[in-house]
Amino acid sequence: MKTKSLLATLLGLLALGTMGCAADPNDRLVTDMGESLASEGNTQHHFQDPSSGDNGLSDPNEVKAYDEAVGSPVVVARIHACQKMPYASLGKILSTRGVNVQNNTANSAGLLYRSGGAALGVANYQGRVAEATTGSTAAMSKQFDIMIAAALEIQRNPTVMMSGCPGSQLFDGQGQFTRDGISCLMGKPATANHLTVANDAIAQAQSQGLTQAEGQQIAIAALLEAAHTCE
Repeated sequence: MKTKSLLATLLGLLALGTMGCAADPNDRLVTDMGESLASEGNTQHHFQDPSSGDNGLSDPNEVKAYDEAVGSPVVVARIHACQKMPYASLGKILSTRGVNVQNNTANSAGLLYRSGGAALGVANYQGRVAEATTGSTAAMSKQFDIMIAAALEIQRNPTVMMSGCPGSQLFDGQGQFTRDGISCLMGKPATANHLTVANDAIAQAQSQGLTQAEGQQIAIAALLEAAHTCE
């Protein structure tokens, strides 16, 4: 229970770190007039979602209050456009990070992935149903379970993951994360903040009586989930 609570806290921090690179010009979602794409007047209220059946908010005051609770206009715009990762893409990410997706061991990342297609919203071709484009609670929960299991596999054999990123190392000689290693996990250049938060996760885990390896596993799971979902 202690590990799960710490993992949830670290996931929130890493999600903010993954999304918050405001100094990068490529990270600014603005119009030619200098306004945010999520500013008032640049967005619309949506009709019923074809995947979930949920209706979007229609009261402007409710929409504004909701957006303010989410965060800055840039964050709102990014989440506004977020879609669920396709099932095949998730499998590709796992396999290129050293996870054996054909593993039949109980609770392994590979078995969870292959048996979790329905929860992850895969297409039902016989029923003429396309793959879901938006993430459901079941899909996000299943993906998080897979990432946690994948973290155990990656941490125990980091050199396998690094085969997809030649010349990189996940950990240094003291068991601390490297920037190249985090970049390989996330599939995007890691910042100094990513490195700091990831290594702080190890220290926090050890302060709670966990081992360094367990702290590494928590950080890897949080990095994977924060980088590959915006829910």
